[in-house]
Amino acid sequence: MEKEVRLQAIYDMISKSEGPVSGTALSKKFNVSRQVIVQDIALLKARNVRIYATHKGYVCSPQRVRRVFSCFHLNDRMEEEMNAIVDCGGCIENVFVKHNVYGKLEAKMNISSRKQVKEFIDSISQNQAKPLTDLTSGYHCHTVSAQSKEDLDSIEESLRKLHILQEA
Repeated sequence: MEKEVRLQAIYDMISKSEGPVSGTALSKKFNVSRQVIVQDIALLKARNVRIYATHKGYVCSPQRVRRVFSCFHLNDRMEEEMNAIVDCGGCIENVFVKHNVYGKLEAKMNISSRKQVKEFIDSISQNQAKPLTDLTSGYHCHTVSAQSKEDLDSIEESLRKLHILQEA
């Protein structure tokens, strides 16, 4: 079997599986060594295919959609904003501000649950840290990912109802 055909078949097998697919199962199916499977998976990852290794085998991460939300609020509403996003199925990938002198300043977040929101808020409080939004008097943006466009639309509506969303 040609390498490109095998790569596509490996992707198809993993993406259509309802659970993890072991390297052993893949090597038997395609009559190659496990080392070849490891190399093939590395090639797929290099092509930005979202495949991850777990202790039970390989899985495909579902494709997520992203949207940038422009927001404004004071620090006392940070938790409310973040909970609104995660409650609608969103993952807050980052926060960024556009500073007049420094340009775009970004912090990775990857927050997708109320538990993580609480941990983040507690961390700011315990470390007496200032949120990035202090640099721009509360104006900031979040890149948010979700499973569907409908989830992102729900997030947008929630932020609008809270008067946090900044309309263009």
